[in-house]
Amino acid sequence: MKQWSQVDARVVSAGEEVLRRLEDAGHKAYWVGGCVRDEVMGRPVHDMDIATSARPEMVIQLFERCIPTGLQHGTVTVLINKQAFEVTTFRKETEYEDHRRPAAVEFVDAVLEDLKRRDFTMNAMAMDIDGNLIDPFCGREDIKAGVIRCVGEADERFEEDALRMVRAIRFASVFGFTPTLSTWRAVIRNRDKMDYIAIERIRAEFEKILYGPDPLRGLELLSRSQLLENSKLPTVQVQTQPDMLRKLPLLPAVPADLRLSLLVQGLGIETESIPGLLKKWTFPNRDAEGTVSLIRFDQEWMEQLRARNSRSAEEIEKSLRPHWVVLELAYGQGTAGLWISRMQTLLESTNRTDHLLPINREQLKILEDWHTAIPVHHVRELKVKGNEVLEESGRPGGPWLGSLMKQLLYSVAAGDVPNTKEDLLNEVKRMVNLSEA
Repeated sequence: MKQWSQVDARVVSAGEEVLRRLEDAGHKAYWVGGCVRDEVMGRPVHDMDIATSARPEMVIQLFERCIPTGLQHGTVTVLINKQAFEVTTFRKETEYEDHRRPAAVEFVDAVLEDLKRRDFTMNAMAMDIDGNLIDPFCGREDIKAGVIRCVGEADERFEEDALRMVRAIRFASVFGFTPTLSTWRAVIRNRDKMDYIAIERIRAEFEKILYGPDPLRGLELLSRSQLLENSKLPTVQVQTQPDMLRKLPLLPAVPADLRLSLLVQGLGIETESIPGLLKKWTFPNRDAEGTVSLIRFDQEWMEQLRARNSRSAEEIEKSLRPHWVVLELAYGQGTAGLWISRMQTLLESTNRTDHLLPINREQLKILEDWHTAIPVHHVRELKVKGNEVLEESGRPGGPWLGSLMKQLLYSVAAGDVPNTKEDLLNEVKRMVNLSEA
């Protein structure tokens, strides 16, 4: 008998209440899947899914607050004590359509039948309210051995849902496990079935690999398996990875722009192709836009460095600071800050990096100081408004006003003019007089 140790006690208490109500009504109920796996592994448990012999309509009758999440699959979300639990009726699935979804779902009474339909042995475990582990496929032993093994015949599991092959690689990457030889051979035999899987589902698994603890292992296994040869998703040949790409695990997983930008650049993808490619991969718009901005910022700044080949602090201050201010205003404070953070990792991770990048630690420190010193990034932050500029200039409105406001923004950002109403209006007067001279 095992007590939960990897999950908040309040969540356990609420989950026990769900199990107890189901059992008191004459049904069987268990915690299943990932929560049991993570508890056995000693990993933090975030969600506690429940499987039961009760049909969905019976579950809805037993609990006051329910969301019919997926009634066709037997799933009801039960809300209790401010906690949410997905409660799913024991089921087995009939033949699968297109190697990705069951043609029909058949509800059953036994937890064993339910566990038989799951992908890998480590995910095919259940636990009752007393902490007794139901492990018919030796998932706990496979966890101890650090292996990924399919439930039953691997070819059958991958025939049912080809995405399971990518999930096998994801689990191997995230947990540091190794697919068994039979599982790996089945991946190779069935990889052509990936053509049936929607790119959105592949991308979701790919993201978990990329933002996981060992993305290079996942990318290596994807490359060796050739699972994504036709999917438009990137694969990596480990033996040819540039040094920059090897630093993926050193970057934080959040925000996504950091690793995604390094991956795309490390793969040598042409800048013009990146927006369309990320769209095809169905990455979220925010992540794709942030990634493209970070890459373009990097490329434009590196061009400035290479063009001037400035090395001393005095040279950098004189010739490059105006360009930094322009770039930071164009791409935003967030992008500039992420670029600095990413560059710190690239520089600090190896003593040889200084020879690979046209920038060193001392120069990066100067850029950090510039970044911190910029007081404004948007016209709206100026202490003078457009109508006040019009009044001071005595001129009618027009396109010139927008251009002048941007010039004011640059002057304040560069530290040439204080951000006070008096100083800004004096600068407006100077600029207008200059234009009329």
